[in-house]
Amino acid sequence: MNNKFIFSIILVLLFSITSCQNNTKEVDANIIETPSKNDKSGDKSNSAEMTFEHDEWDFGTITEGEIVEHTFSFKNTGNKTLLISDVQASCGCTVPVWPREPINPGKEGSIKIQFNSSNKHESIAKDVTVYSNAKTVKKILKFKAYVNSKTENK
Repeated sequence: MNNKFIFSIILVLLFSITSCQNNTKEVDANIIETPSKNDKSGDKSNSAEMTFEHDEWDFGTITEGEIVEHTFSFKNTGNKTLLISDVQASCGCTVPVWPREPINPGKEGSIKIQFNSSNKHESIAKDVTVYSNAKTVKKILKFKAYVNSKTENK
């Protein structure tokens, strides 16, 4: 076989493989309405809105190596469906878990955080950033703790 023929077959195969890998789920575009940055009127009343019971948490005094959890509860108090696109912790010691499904107006949801205090000492303060299509696109949740070293407890 000549090299041009083999090269053509390889190109066709590569094109076929890459074009078939679009496995994204289709979402109704009506529920993904992020408030427009170009909206000069300032009217954002027609949007999703996350209202948290509280956005800060104090774990108090914990022991180094202890894994603690807290759940931040919220309600969609807006009039559009809420979609949380991402939740990022400020460090690898914190693991967030959040709802992946749309949250309709008036419905509730929660974001659970799990903090691993291994190799942490004394006062710590961490953030978890929530990204969504809400009126406030970026919401910061905070938590703190005082971590006693293992040797202090003996």
